[in-house]
Amino acid sequence: MASADSHRRNPARYGRSAFADDFTGGRLDLAKWVLLTDNGTPVSDGAQQSDGEVQITRLLRSKQTFTDAFGHAEARIKVQRKNGVWRAFSLLDENGRVPQGTLETIDGGIDPTSGRNFHTYALDWSPETVVWTVDGKPSLRLVRQDAGGPLTLVLNLATDGDSAGRMEVDFVQVFTSPSGPPTAPSSPAPSSPASSSPAPSSPAPSESESPAPDPTETTEPPATTEPTAAPTTTSPEPPAPTSASPTPTPTEAPTPAAKPWAAFTKYAVGDLVTFGGATYKVLEAHTSLPGWEPTKLPNLFEKV
Repeated sequence: MASADSHRRNPARYGRSAFADDFTGGRLDLAKWVLLTDNGTPVSDGAQQSDGEVQITRLLRSKQTFTDAFGHAEARIKVQRKNGVWRAFSLLDENGRVPQGTLETIDGGIDPTSGRNFHTYALDWSPETVVWTVDGKPSLRLVRQDAGGPLTLVLNLATDGDSAGRMEVDFVQVFTSPSGPPTAPSSPAPSSPASSSPAPSSPAPSESESPAPDPTETTEPPATTEPTAAPTTTSPEPPAPTSASPTPTPTEAPTPAAKPWAAFTKYAVGDLVTFGGATYKVLEAHTSLPGWEPTKLPNLFEKV
């Protein structure tokens, strides 16, 4: 059940409201949303709505298109994620692609979550940039290749290594403006982390929704530990092998064959793909969307 605090939203605090859904009806409002399979085919199943939340097992895309040059969108989401910076909450252009441009991580990309609690994902777009935040902390910036253009929202399950089986969404709301960024709150909410510049604040969690700190939830990716050398021992060396007991020859696991990159494909960590005459290794498991080519997402692909 959605916590009471997650519905404390002031529709006027960012100016003109362009879209909102708090999922309080008995079923998903298909006038607002379309559910998509991994290959982009619309379907009618894949969402269960109750108690002011919707649980989705498909890609969920808004039917409404936002044409204003500036906008702020936010959603309160519970979904498991491993380290990485790609968003569970994103934007697509009129061609159904992530807007083209250059991605930059901010402060290491704040993202890993255990899926035990809700987090507020937000998007702020302008003709030049798109900035993602998690719980008010900037995480990712896209410097757009082409200024402006109509956009739609997408909630994407392909955010969690092996792909999360379910995403829970408490609310989605969008504020737009044709002439400048939607008006932000005059002062941050108490739960908002301090930062050098104003950032959208998320609702403060209630005591019932604030369990003991979860060691799996960090704001910085965990450091990688290099394997230590095997310890030496003073045990006698084993006898040399005889002809009756030949030493087995170790075999190496076959290297996976590289396949051409394609949209709506489920990739695992370590998969090899080819694109533009080069080979890339997948760094974070995901289901690709149009616009997620290896050259556009260096956080998901490493050139080899």
